[in-house]
Amino acid sequence: MKQMREKPMFRVTEYTVKSEKIETPVRIAQVSDLHEKSFGRDNRILFETVEGLRPDLVAITGDMIYHSHTKHPNRAYIENVAVWAGMFSSFFVTGNHERVWTDYTKAIFMENGVTVLDGNYVPCAVGDTVLYIGGVDDPTIDAGAADRLRFPQDGRFNLLLAHDPLPFRGGYDRTGADLVLCGHTHGGQIRFPGGKALVSPGSHTLFPKYSDGLYTSGAVKMIISMGLGVSVIPFRLFAPSEVLLIHLVPNA
Repeated sequence: MKQMREKPMFRVTEYTVKSEKIETPVRIAQVSDLHEKSFGRDNRILFETVEGLRPDLVAITGDMIYHSHTKHPNRAYIENVAVWAGMFSSFFVTGNHERVWTDYTKAIFMENGVTVLDGNYVPCAVGDTVLYIGGVDDPTIDAGAADRLRFPQDGRFNLLLAHDPLPFRGGYDRTGADLVLCGHTHGGQIRFPGGKALVSPGSHTLFPKYSDGLYTSGAVKMIISMGLGVSVIPFRLFAPSEVLLIHLVPNA
C-alpha cells in the first residue's frame, strides 16, 4: 500500500509491508540522494519532518556527497545529516558518489554514531520484533558485495539497504532479504507528466528498468526512493523530491 503527503519542497511517501515475521510494527524513514542539498537553513525542514514521522530507525541509502569528483566533500554537511543518530537508530550505506571518498564518508558517519553497513548485518529490536538490518556498498565501490552477503534464515525479518537497484534480481534477491531499500535513480529526475521516467542520471539510460516505487522478485520486495537532491541534470521535472516512511506490520 502506498500513500503520499505533500511537504514544503518535498513529499513524504508511505509504504506498508506486511509480514508474518513482524510482531511489533516498525517505522522506517528512508533518506537518500541528498547530494549536499539543503531543505531550509541547516536542513531544518528536512530534519523536523523526519523527526515528526517518529521512525524507529532511519535508513540513509547513499549519495550524500554532491559529486564524486568534488575537490572535497562538505564534512559539516555530512555531520549535520548524521544528527539523526542522536534520536533514532540510524544506518548508512554508500552510493556511487561516495566512491572517491568512501573511507572518509564512512568515518564521519561512524564518528557520529551512525551504523555503517558495508557487507554486514546487525540485529535491531523494536518492541517484540527483532530484525536483521544489512547493507552493501555501491557496486562502483564493491561489485561483489551482494554476492557475499547472506542473512540468517531464523524466522526474523531481513532488511537490506543498498543504493543502486539494478542488482535486485539475481543479486539482492539471493541474500535472504525480505525487503530491500534503494535510491540512486532520483525517480528518473526527468519524467513524463503522470509518472513514467524518461531518463535516470544514475544509470544514464533512457526509460530506466527501475525508477521508483515497489518491485518484487518472488517473495522479496524492493522499494526505491526518488531521493532528495539532483545530479548531472541540475533540476527535476515531474519527479518530486521525497522522503519515504515504510511501515512494517504484522500480516494479520
